[in-house]
Amino acid sequence: MDNEIQKLKTNEDNLKSKASQQHDYKNAELRTSKRVSEKQKNINLNQLFEKPFTPRLTPKNILTIEPQTSTYVDSLHHDKRTYNHITRTYIENIYKIQTFLNLNPRSTTTQEPNQDYLTQKLQGYNKLIAQPKTNANLVRTCYNYGLLNTVYTYDGEELSGIPELHKAFITYKRVTKGNLFYIKFYTTAAEILYEEIKPPIQVIKIGLTKDMIIQEDIGQQKEICKIEIPSFYANKRIIGISTIIQELANNYLNKVEALIRRKYPLKYNASSDRKT
Repeated sequence: MDNEIQKLKTNEDNLKSKASQQHDYKNAELRTSKRVSEKQKNINLNQLFEKPFTPRLTPKNILTIEPQTSTYVDSLHHDKRTYNHITRTYIENIYKIQTFLNLNPRSTTTQEPNQDYLTQKLQGYNKLIAQPKTNANLVRTCYNYGLLNTVYTYDGEELSGIPELHKAFITYKRVTKGNLFYIKFYTTAAEILYEEIKPPIQVIKIGLTKDMIIQEDIGQQKEICKIEIPSFYANKRIIGISTIIQELANNYLNKVEALIRRKYPLKYNASSDRKT
């Protein structure tokens, strides 16, 4: 009896041993073990869904739109050029003298019709005509700004504010027998640029005359706005150049004696007396 029980235990142990070996073989074939039965967690994936997904932008992809702080009108004025101090001063000065001539076409300080200044009426502006006894400073100012038309003189005193021209007149008077002289100015206006002033071009003619030629239409003209001065005189400069070319062409075949040879201005005298 004991032998049979012992055999049963032996058989039971053998069966357990075989079953254990078969289980190890199965695990070896599947290459699994108890230690790897737990699944690995994807830490990155868990972190990804902890908060809403937002793409990472590089500086190149960042688009910023500046708020509009200026109007279209402001942008137009932003690109405009401005006149420098020299040109602004010139505009201010020529505005003053031109306004004086336009609003005061004739002297009010004398009762003599053949003395002191009056003006020549042109399109939109007046030019000075200086008769004997006209203030020399007024003549000089109008000469510098291209607003002098004619000077009538007996002794050249009206030209004393313009040394070169006065010297030329004295030279002419010394070699010429006459009483009343005229100095005619063919002039362009100055060219007013943003950074510089191109001076007037002048051709000056000196001669003898019997009488002063004065036009009948002498009157006031309206004031020229400061902002319109550069364009206004730009148009007058073109007309003045055409007038100078015509005058030089008319005297090309005549006997003309140049008194002073310079770039600006050209002074000469006609060979014959002025006809009236």
